[in-house]
Amino acid sequence: MELAAALGGQQIEDDLKRRHPDWPARLAAWENEIASARRGGAASDWSVVSVKNEGDNAQRYVEHPDGSLTAWGYAPTKWESQFQGRTDLQRITAFRLELLTDPNLPLGGPGRSPTGLFGLSEFQVDVAEPARPDKSTRVNLLSASADFDHEPRPLDRMYDDRTGKPRLIGPVVFAIDGKDDTAWGIDAGPGRRNVARQAVFVPSTPIELPQGAILTFHLVQKHGGWNSDDNQNNNLGRFRFSVTNAETPTADRVPRAVGDLLAIPAARRTPDQVATIFSYWRST
Repeated sequence: MELAAALGGQQIEDDLKRRHPDWPARLAAWENEIASARRGGAASDWSVVSVKNEGDNAQRYVEHPDGSLTAWGYAPTKWESQFQGRTDLQRITAFRLELLTDPNLPLGGPGRSPTGLFGLSEFQVDVAEPARPDKSTRVNLLSASADFDHEPRPLDRMYDDRTGKPRLIGPVVFAIDGKDDTAWGIDAGPGRRNVARQAVFVPSTPIELPQGAILTFHLVQKHGGWNSDDNQNNNLGRFRFSVTNAETPTADRVPRAVGDLLAIPAARRTPDQVATIFSYWRST
């Protein structure tokens, strides 16, 4: 089956190249656009914040060596989870939320819904000085970017909560609009759903604390259905938090594996590397 899928993908790409003989020029233009964005901050250095679950919500988490967590066990459908960790970074210009795949999640995730997706209603951050951990301040998030957005659309009927109230799922800005009835979603369609994604959230002013900071991340998830026991959750599955002090941080639009290949001069790439880049580019 995997061989058949691979052959089918190759036929699609061969056909695309035949129908679009200018594809090398278009691919090069796309590469230039991506390179410009990455120089501007998308590929900035990020410092992972190792966190602990601070909420009593029945959902459990598996901690991984890379600093990520995988949600496990009971899955509530409407709730807010909290995670706290410390960073030694003295200046923070953005927060990154990575959604990672995991073989233990439905269809590999990165979410816990039956299709491996999720709806993030709100992303919030509190910051406190290490010397005064009980005196936290909510961060005002000015903007958000993601490696994938889609147009606003009604939430799938499988997540009906029996309230009759409309709920939308769409671009990442929905995660900072202060509304529980809108959410960031990543449904890119068949074959493109179950991949790692990321979002970057920029505060209105950089956070500057000489001794570092205690950070509490809030993941508000209100886009599940009415019945937790009927597999109607729409939660994040595996995720990781990071911070940066880059001047113009944005979400990186390409997976790391592809980004590493783009760093190789075009004239020095192997045919397999070119094929990998083309396969990703044609899926965007």
